Amino acid sequence: MAAAASLGAASTAVSKEVKIEIGSFDGLRSWNSVGLSRRRVDFHSVYSSTSRTNSLIRAVSTPVKQETETKRSKFHGSYQQYNRDERGGRSYSFMLRTKNPCGKVPNKLYLTMDDLADQFGIGTLRLTTRQTFQLHGVLKKNLKTVMSSIIHSMGSTLGACGDLNRNVLAPAAPFARKDYQFAQQTADNIAALLTPQSGFYYDMWVDGEKIMSAEPPEVVKARNDNSHGTNFPDSPEPIYGTQFLPRKFKIAVTVPTDNSVDLLTNDIGVVVITDADGEPSGVGGGMGRTHRLETTFPRLAEPLGYVPKEDILYAVKAIVVTQRENGRRDDQVLWSNTMGRNLILPVNCPEWEFKSYLGWHEQGDGGLFCGLHVDSGRVGGKMKATLREIIEKYNLDVRLTPNQNIILCGIRKAWKHPITTALAQAGLLQPKYVDPLNLTAMACPAFPLCPLAITEAERGIPDILKRVRAVFEKVGLKYNESVVIRATGCPNGCARPYMAEVGFVGDGPNSYQIWLGGTPNQTSIARTFMNKVKIHDLEKVLEPLFYYWKRKRQSKESFGDFTNRVGFEMLQEWVDKWDGVVATRPTYNLRLFTDKDTYEKMDELAKLQNKTAHQLAMEVIRNYAAAQQNEKGE
Repeated sequence: MAAAASLGAASTAVSKEVKIEIGSFDGLRSWNSVGLSRRRVDFHSVYSSTSRTNSLIRAVSTPVKQETETKRSKFHGSYQQYNRDERGGRSYSFMLRTKNPCGKVPNKLYLTMDDLADQFGIGTLRLTTRQTFQLHGVLKKNLKTVMSSIIHSMGSTLGACGDLNRNVLAPAAPFARKDYQFAQQTADNIAALLTPQSGFYYDMWVDGEKIMSAEPPEVVKARNDNSHGTNFPDSPEPIYGTQFLPRKFKIAVTVPTDNSVDLLTNDIGVVVITDADGEPSGVGGGMGRTHRLETTFPRLAEPLGYVPKEDILYAVKAIVVTQRENGRRDDQVLWSNTMGRNLILPVNCPEWEFKSYLGWHEQGDGGLFCGLHVDSGRVGGKMKATLREIIEKYNLDVRLTPNQNIILCGIRKAWKHPITTALAQAGLLQPKYVDPLNLTAMACPAFPLCPLAITEAERGIPDILKRVRAVFEKVGLKYNESVVIRATGCPNGCARPYMAEVGFVGDGPNSYQIWLGGTPNQTSIARTFMNKVKIHDLEKVLEPLFYYWKRKRQSKESFGDFTNRVGFEMLQEWVDKWDGVVATRPTYNLRLFTDKDTYEKMDELAKLQNKTAHQLAMEVIRNYAAAQQNEKGE
């Protein structure tokens, strides 16, 4: 029997169990096709003072709150921000976020976003962990110009922020394979199904001109279906009503083994089961939490059930409506739904793998794609100029990945050499020339523009990664060894730190919670290991952890698996008793330095960059090797 699936991003201990019979609310277009009958669903209340009597589910709305311009702009993909680094006043601007199902970015839209960043933003583009762009620093007087430019360039910001379904994830790789293409089309359809329908977005930003392609008929049919009382009749928002959802809602679609989308962190995950018909199976989960509020905690998705592919939109709609009806907006609670016992049992999938799609790959249609690592997703400077030049010159479409990276699509084989050379000159190296720690690291923007940030993330993680690399070298770990590190400036978890092997979650000025226990394939949730660790004390925690991982791990055991096997009690004991790595006489590495004088000069230069001589020498050698390789026509 299928396990219960979580329908929101925060969960709590159960205070009272409430049973609600929902015989009149099926949500799926045809329950009979999967052998369903009238059923009872157990909802576990996550707030202690409220109970519900038995009732039929109907399309109802939470109490109406006064609509404000701020709320309206939020649903349109925009938040007001100010530069928190400034003193003596506040300079307000807006952050805009796009909506890009599957991370698809047409050529015209990319070039427009690049222009807008320079003309109306802060000169950089931000790639998010949900396969979208963020544009920072837009003044209010320029909002309409920026919004209309995005809309006229085949883009949208509608529903990119606020309490509704956010961008729908799918593997970004442009493979010409039926399973990947079906997953991406399903993500497109789900995104269309749950996009707000009111015309106010177009009235406000493009004077009522609705610029969009025709929706597939199956999407329109699923949205308008009210045979089970799920819709708000005669409403411009048949699914959302006037108050939308109790909280943001997140969905991902993928194929077996491909966990490039962090599937288990989403409210709904859809896995395309490849057979003659390509039917999908669904799961759900969530990641949001609040410091020291025990009624909120991240949790993994669990198998919910299997539905035929023609019913997937109805299944998604049913789950979204269940969240709409039974969540509390003020508490952002989670309801657990055991309807999976009446669905067809979930299909077992192979073991999940994290796939970055970095480097060069065959698309399967004669073309190539190239995945590029972008530290913390921030595109600026020479990198931004070079990307624009390449994308414009070769008329390339782009895909954004959930790991804040970018994929250049549809590259002819004859273009590989000049593109590789241009990328390397801009610092966009092939993955084998990038520190393995950086390849899997993520961080949210945090300071200076995010109003929720408690401490640094994007600006702080480069130094954190250098310090982790130094610890690796100090305890004897090899350069090609790595751990998944993610950092956020607050507990909202935008960079999904709760799935990291080492998660840094801001909980005070220059202070982090440290989370341990995630795994490289993002299938195990981390737990809080320590609170209030000051940034200057990180080595006191990390050195003993990595030292004992090096010496006590089992064969090929990842750091996350190691911490889970050993247990937090033993880990804490090691940290508490740590006296440091046994000191040895300073030496220079004869494999890198031919003489002591060369070593000492390199060491002096390295200290200016807060690095070791070994780190700096390795960087110089890797960059030189990359340049030589490019000249040979890689």
